[in-house]
This record gives sequence, C-alpha cells and structure tokens, in this order.
Amino acid sequence: MKRVNVLVISLVHLLVAISSPCTTANEVVRDIKGEIVRADTRYFVMPVRRGSGGGVRRGPILDVGNGVGDTNFSCPSQVVQSPEEEDKGMPVFFNPTDTNKVEITESTYLYIDFYRRNHLICNNTVWKVEKDQNSFLSTNGNPSKDDTWFQIKKSNDSSYKLVYCEDIVLCHDIGIIVSSGERRLSLNINETFQVVLIKDTRFGINSNII
Repeated sequence: MKRVNVLVISLVHLLVAISSPCTTANEVVRDIKGEIVRADTRYFVMPVRRGSGGGVRRGPILDVGNGVGDTNFSCPSQVVQSPEEEDKGMPVFFNPTDTNKVEITESTYLYIDFYRRNHLICNNTVWKVEKDQNSFLSTNGNPSKDDTWFQIKKSNDSSYKLVYCEDIVLCHDIGIIVSSGERRLSLNINETFQVVLIKDTRFGINSNII
C-alpha cells in the first residue's frame, strides 16, 4: 500500500513539474527598467545583444525586381531592424485583443501597431505575417484578423521574444532574416530575435513621427 502511495505522490510531483512553466503565462511583461508594459504606452523594440543593429522600424525593401520589395518610401510596409546601432527604431503600441486589458502579460494576445501621430498620412501601421516563402512581417495588418495576433514571451532573465500565434496553442518565434540587404523580421528563422522593451517618453514635436 505504501508503494502505491509513493507512486501516486511521484506522479503528482511529475505532473506539477511538467505543468509549472504554464504558471508563468500570466506574469506581467516588464520594460528594461522593470516597469510593467502597458497598452497605453509606446515602446521601442531593441535587440538585447548589441553589435548587429538597432531597434525595429518600418522600411522599404529595395529589391522590387525579385518580388520581395516595395516602392512606397513615404509609408513603407516592411518590418525591419535598423542597421544603425544607436537607432532605437520606431515606437510601437502593444494593443490587447481584449480591449479591457491595460497591463500586458505573457498570455496577452495583442496586435502591434507602429506609432504614427498622423494616421491620415500613413495608415498601414499594424504588423502582420505575410503568406510568403519566408513569412516576413509587414505593416499591412488588420487588427480583426488572426494573422496579426502576437504575444510577448520571456526568453531568458534579461530579454523577451515576440511570437506569432496561429491559435491558442501554436505559436512561432520571430527572428531575423537578411534579405535584399535588410534585416527583416520573419517566422522562417534559425535564431530567435531576443529583445528588450524601452518606454518612449518623448512628447510634442519630438514624438511627431509621420
């Protein structure tokens, strides 16, 4: 009888150990200063490892001849990592699909929206996964579509990763592919893009990004 009890207890401990990582799903996401990331605040998405480039921004891809670029330089539609080390990129909002949520947790489904002070000039700001060979990210998203749903997950003690979620159980890490001379965000990756989030504290004319 004791052996049965020991077996049951061991199985319980095993199940707890297997399921315990799921308890982190509701942990809040924090910026580089340890403050809780909020839906009503703008953030720069920066690489945790320096030396490969700066923050995430939108940009045109020039190699139009091979069908992977665009010619819209006023409102470019690609999500790329800046080649400039000191460039923080362009700030984004993390907008939960549950509009009642303000604090972002690791279980929050959200869409990512590049900040634009004047949406009459550029209204293509929402990230989405393109249905192409490399599953590149673009800014042609519609918040009501599930190809724009992402989550922010802990990567290690000092960084996060962005993941794209096909459904409630299947998510894909986002990384970088060098294509046409640009470092493009993509699902077709060899290495996950590990990032830190930096609050955009600019106001007035300094925050007037077209």
